[in-house]
Amino acid sequence: MTHTHHRRGSKESLEKDFVVLAMIDPAVKAQHTYNEPLVGRVKRFLDICGRYNPVALAARTPDRRLRYLKGWKPNMDSGIHRVANLREITTCEDIEGIGHAVYTNKEDVVSLLEELRAADLGLSIVVSGVFEEVFDACKMAGIEPHTVNMSLETWGKTDLLPKSPVLELCTMCGHAMIAPKLAETLMDRVTRGVTTPEEAAVELGKQCTCNIFNTVRAAEIIRSNTIIKA
Repeated sequence: MTHTHHRRGSKESLEKDFVVLAMIDPAVKAQHTYNEPLVGRVKRFLDICGRYNPVALAARTPDRRLRYLKGWKPNMDSGIHRVANLREITTCEDIEGIGHAVYTNKEDVVSLLEELRAADLGLSIVVSGVFEEVFDACKMAGIEPHTVNMSLETWGKTDLLPKSPVLELCTMCGHAMIAPKLAETLMDRVTRGVTTPEEAAVELGKQCTCNIFNTVRAAEIIRSNTIIKA
């Protein structure tokens, strides 16, 4: 079992899972002194993120969090969960200063980092993924990591943790907002032919309100661990 950030899974699976984020606090005066207004720089960051095939993209406004997830259609909205399309996010005028994006392809991440480097937005960008893949992407983009954080496994009564693949699905939400029982129920629904792996992935992804859930990877995990009845 390999893990990156909070995520768990095989190296082969995690090599198709990159989280890119910019965390900005508008209350910090220094954030407003770099070349142009902060809001404009955040909007440019989101616009650039939207160009490179994101599986997920999110931004925060004063009223709500705008969320795009691949596979999430408006007729799948429920409760507080409302989908936005990429254009709604990249053209929003009321961004407060936070952005998350998820990618499945290292080449897209390299292109994204190259454009962000050229844009010189003065924002701190975090890329989460398998170390070798992230370091290689940075090298290809002509940059070096400033700081490296790593997960040191899970300590304590690990026998109480959900088993894979449930753990792989639930740990794609870093704040543990995806209940293992929900993952198990949705996988059972896929097995019974009630829903598809893609639909189940979206339902799980809705729970992660930070919107760093990878629905493409989740659908692959579900499909490879269920026997779907004809």
